[in-house]
Amino acid sequence: MSEVKETHLVPASEALLAVVASVLLSMFIAGTIASFHYGVAMVTAEVLLAVIPLGYMISKKIDIKKYIKFELNPKSILLGVALGAILVYFDLLINIALISILGPSKAVEESSKIINEMISAFDGRIFVAAALISAGIFEELTFRGFLQTVISSGHSPWLALIASAFLFGLFLHFDPQGVYTISAFFIGLTLGFAYYHWRSYTLCATAHATLNLIILVLSLFR
Repeated sequence: MSEVKETHLVPASEALLAVVASVLLSMFIAGTIASFHYGVAMVTAEVLLAVIPLGYMISKKIDIKKYIKFELNPKSILLGVALGAILVYFDLLINIALISILGPSKAVEESSKIINEMISAFDGRIFVAAALISAGIFEELTFRGFLQTVISSGHSPWLALIASAFLFGLFLHFDPQGVYTISAFFIGLTLGFAYYHWRSYTLCATAHATLNLIILVLSLFR
């Protein structure tokens, strides 16, 4: 089955419902687990984001590897690491600009406080690192590999890029003050453009995970 035919098997409305359902499932189950173990909840939340999109694609008998453009090769991984390192500086500049305009984000401060408390212990560092790597793998699968691919099959690739980045920021990084949400939107745009340009899920997942891990390492040495 060709890639074009496979993309048309998934209506954008159904893809959006799958993503919304995944986010709600992730929030509910991870929220329940958090009362017992926050580290396990963080990892579980990331993994669950991809469960429904993967199940949906399997039900449609789609070749997932081909559909999301997954391949393991040194070039994609190295490009992903390089892009992730660049995104660290990009993210820093965006946050500085947003904080100067919108003020400090309470949501970001509370999240940072929890992470800093966790990484003060060795087992906490393991869980945080696992969650950050999982975010690269499963968030990119859901929002770039699945949602952006589906939308671009019936609409402009630029609409698909903007829509997937917007929902990435809104669903996963909601912040009433807007700092975290807008910052995530711009990161999503960059990752979405990389996905569109290089047609590689591996590159985007590696870049996302690299960005997260560099930020974690910087947090350890602050």
